[in-house]
Amino acid sequence: MKSVLFVLFLFLAVATKAQNTAIEVPELNSVRNSISDSFITKYHLLNQTKSEILLRANQRKIPVFIPLENGLIAELRYFDELGFPHYLKTLNTGAAAAVGTISLQPGGSLGQNLTGKGFVVGIYDQTRPKPDHVEFTGRLTQIDGSTETISNHATHVSGTVLAAGINPSVRGMAYEATGWSFNWDSDLSKMFANAYEPAIKPNGHLVSNHSYGVVLGWFRNSTGAWAWAGNNSVDPNEDYRFGYYSSKSKGLDDLIYIRPQYTVVWAAGNDRTDVGNGTKPSDGPDDTLGPEGVAKNIITVGAVSLPAPYSGPNSVAMSSFSSWGPTDDGRIKPDLVAIGVGVFSTTVGNGGTTDSYGGLSGTSMAAPNVTGSLLLLQQLYSQRNNGRFMWASTVKGLVLNTTKEAGLNLGPDYVYGWGLLDVEAAGKIILNENGTSDVIREETLANGENFDFDFISDGVSPIRVTIAWTDPSGNPAPISVDPQNLMLINDLGLRIVDEEGNTYFPWSLNPAAGSSAQAVRDKDNFRDNVEQILIESPKPQKYKVRISHKGSLVGGKQEFSLVLKAGTTDGAEETLYWVGGNTGDWSNPANWSATPNGSSANKIPNSVTRVVFEGSGSDNQIIGFPNDAQAFSVNLFGSQLVKFDLKGNQISVTNGFRVSNQITEIENGTIVFESSSPNENLVEFGQAIFSKTTLNFKSGKWKILTAEILDKLTIEAAEVSVNLESLLLSSLRINATGILSGVLQSINFKGDFSIAHGGKIPAGLSLVFSGAIGELNNLAEIPVDNLSIQSGSLTHRAGAFSKLSITGAEYVLGQASSQVDSLDLGIASILNLGASGQLIIFDKIEVNASSSSPAVIKSSTSGKIVHDLYVKYCLEHVTVTNVNREGKAIINLGEGAVITNSTGWLSKKCEDVLFANFNTLFNCVGSRISFQNLSEGAIKAFKWNFGGQGSSTLSNPSFIFNAPGSYTINLEISNDDQTISFDKEILIGENDLPKPIIVVNGNVLTSQQPGDKYQWFINGQPIQGATARSLEAGGDGSYQVAIFNESCNRISDVTVISSIPEPDLSRFGVFVGPVPSGDKLDVTITNDFVGQVYFTLTDMSGIQYIEEEVTKSDDKLLKSFSLPSPRGLYILKIQTNNLILHKKVIKY
Repeated sequence: MKSVLFVLFLFLAVATKAQNTAIEVPELNSVRNSISDSFITKYHLLNQTKSEILLRANQRKIPVFIPLENGLIAELRYFDELGFPHYLKTLNTGAAAAVGTISLQPGGSLGQNLTGKGFVVGIYDQTRPKPDHVEFTGRLTQIDGSTETISNHATHVSGTVLAAGINPSVRGMAYEATGWSFNWDSDLSKMFANAYEPAIKPNGHLVSNHSYGVVLGWFRNSTGAWAWAGNNSVDPNEDYRFGYYSSKSKGLDDLIYIRPQYTVVWAAGNDRTDVGNGTKPSDGPDDTLGPEGVAKNIITVGAVSLPAPYSGPNSVAMSSFSSWGPTDDGRIKPDLVAIGVGVFSTTVGNGGTTDSYGGLSGTSMAAPNVTGSLLLLQQLYSQRNNGRFMWASTVKGLVLNTTKEAGLNLGPDYVYGWGLLDVEAAGKIILNENGTSDVIREETLANGENFDFDFISDGVSPIRVTIAWTDPSGNPAPISVDPQNLMLINDLGLRIVDEEGNTYFPWSLNPAAGSSAQAVRDKDNFRDNVEQILIESPKPQKYKVRISHKGSLVGGKQEFSLVLKAGTTDGAEETLYWVGGNTGDWSNPANWSATPNGSSANKIPNSVTRVVFEGSGSDNQIIGFPNDAQAFSVNLFGSQLVKFDLKGNQISVTNGFRVSNQITEIENGTIVFESSSPNENLVEFGQAIFSKTTLNFKSGKWKILTAEILDKLTIEAAEVSVNLESLLLSSLRINATGILSGVLQSINFKGDFSIAHGGKIPAGLSLVFSGAIGELNNLAEIPVDNLSIQSGSLTHRAGAFSKLSITGAEYVLGQASSQVDSLDLGIASILNLGASGQLIIFDKIEVNASSSSPAVIKSSTSGKIVHDLYVKYCLEHVTVTNVNREGKAIINLGEGAVITNSTGWLSKKCEDVLFANFNTLFNCVGSRISFQNLSEGAIKAFKWNFGGQGSSTLSNPSFIFNAPGSYTINLEISNDDQTISFDKEILIGENDLPKPIIVVNGNVLTSQQPGDKYQWFINGQPIQGATARSLEAGGDGSYQVAIFNESCNRISDVTVISSIPEPDLSRFGVFVGPVPSGDKLDVTITNDFVGQVYFTLTDMSGIQYIEEEVTKSDDKLLKSFSLPSPRGLYILKIQTNNLILHKKVIKY
């Protein structure tokens, strides 16, 4: 009888793209961050607390727990979008040897001795396991603090993953790993918080196991009777949740997308043979997967048995219970199968108080078999790849590329998925990864791009290629039975083309055929985010693997994993292992073996030899190079420290260089990288230390995955892509046909940086100089973004950059002229312009120096700083020698300044330095435009010119323009020893406001036109507080009103309350004439008044043409005005501190 421990949940499945390289793709990070920020809120319904569930269950009068057969319990865990309750149950009904995991364990065939030590695995299950079981030896912790009843099922699952083997029959897959246990409550939020993420959760679980699922369709209750769990309101005969991509499916996909290295393993379920009581159709056999197993980015595991050692597809026996696909949209699920029948593992007795052992069956048992195995594969990969972990998609692609065939037909199906897990075959690809016949690649495809990989088959070994990608989450279809809406978002395509022009397609299945569907290879796969091509009998010719995409990629880019296994003739022809002890010469044939720790092969490596160092001792190995050497690839693994002393010679490498041991030292020579392959060869320098060593990339395509500090880097006729944000090196030289590319953002160098004309560097690159003396000579078309000099002296020979920063160092301009957007001078900085250099600055200057460590700007003869942006600087602690300033910028050197033989610099108090500036409001035709003075300094006089339309000497004048257009406004400010003139162009736009008309009713004036706001004027001046639609006139004068909207105002014509008197001006010693006038009007004031005299000239519509302030300092003042061009009547107002006079002026 099957003991099924299966908890089915409805979570939002989100397709996510996983990545585990040294640098992440910024475009995808933005998408991930957006999903992450709202993850908990988005999936709140799936993560409700027990108290929330209990409250709602009581309100609905439904049970929280449902007794099942064999003493099992199903628990209410959430309500779906329809309010339908979802109950979870466990899925019960020697595995390590059957799936090859034993090959990685101590004593295994691959010699790796892996146990999972130091790695964390998540185990999510019913209640909690027995943490003090003798097999767990303090390695299993209940992270969520659950104190619920100990679960026999959870204990059994935990043992399959990590039982120590006190009883050798129950030794787990990763028997020294650390287990983090969680109950199934709010599993998505717990997974989100505890999954591995290198920046925020570096100690999190890399892999998690989930041997539970939603109670679906028919199930047996505690009496053994059949009961129905479906939602009759959706369909009375079939549970729509079978195969349905739900919110839980979406949540799982989202989670893996934002945690790219995190692999989720889920049991497929045990619903295939639930026949029911005959009142409704039975479940299955097809379409019996629950919503969790339907998620795209997880690994869904079915259960099989292996009665005898594997000898072919017929060796694998399908269990009587394991759920089958397809999903509603026709995707291939389960992904693979593992041993799930009669699995012997840890159990509990006496109500959880005593340790025991027992056998159980179910996909619950198959899943942890996979989970522990995948953890060991990650451990192996990290050992061989400098501590990096595979993306979840890489893990998936690797195990699906290496499964053993199961089922009646070749290729995948909806029963066994891609076949039986084969950990040994997967481990061999990791161990033998060589860039040609055994390939694991993690790449990114951008919109419109293809990725190609070429190789030459030996014509003997089959070709098997798989791509997998973490797809963005799909959008669940409206709830119904078997909706066929495709859930694949980014549809990548895998093809192989041979040199005869034949095209090979990936496997695909027709979901309409159900479990009997036979995989075909003659059409596109548009459903799955895993595609695989198998060529059983290749010819000895060239093959091209091509990955492309359809439509537009969501997120703009899609990361994908490529796994290839083939026999090739353009790869390594042999592998030689170092057996020369702690000291020895590369050129000594006795130091090399064809097997690890084997006898001497009596030969030395050549250009087709894959070289491996895999020591585990504590002593250093020192390898001497008395001559030049060759290798197809160099690989340093293990824990032993290795030192290469090249002794002035070079080693040529044609495929790859991988350092994944603790520390490798390479000194005194050159490593030459040269390749004729069209493929990109991988270089992983890890923690290698280089001294007096040149890395010369001579030809081919190369990608640097990891590096700490390099020495001299030279790129001749090669392309080097750097998958790191920053690179530290001694010097860089790129020849005319050399290319430096990748995601590289900054280079820190200590010597020379030289790019020949035609050489290429990444756009947006920043440089940091931290050496003693060096040169920068960039003749590439692409400029450097920023240059920061932090020590020593750097001479700039050629090339431009946006920002120059100097701190505690010297910049020497080694060319006639250079230009930057910004200049930043820190403490003890020296800007040396040479004999007569010129530095042009477009944007800004910053100085952060001190009295003890001033900034120095100097030239040996006569240099020049040109800054033509109108801006004011007040800088301190700057010494300027033989450097003149030119341009519009006003640069004042205040405290601590020393200016020698230099012009154009000011040296005043900052508050005294004049700087003219202004802003405007209401730039519309007919508006009374306000000119807001923003000038700085000790200003004594203002002079405005309104684009030749009028003038003023007030500090904050106003003016009205009668026509739209562009006008150049000039503001001149002055004091006794400085005059500054500033031009600013303003645009006068149209005005939708009507000109207001003043209606007079007695002494009450009202604007006939409404506005958002109002302002009244008398004699051209605003009346304080007069902002209502009506105004009670307080005396004689010329009244106007302005109405406002958000961007404009419009001012009325003048309304005179009483006639303006024409007094005899001579009584006041004032003469105005001639009247009538032509273009000029003279005013003479002869009296004893001394002080400010204000003149305004307005026309009868209220437009002001002249506004000036003049100082009368003696008994006579003569002032001449240029009259406006329009003919007509104007009013001249003359105002002193106690007198206002008006004079009508007629212009003919």
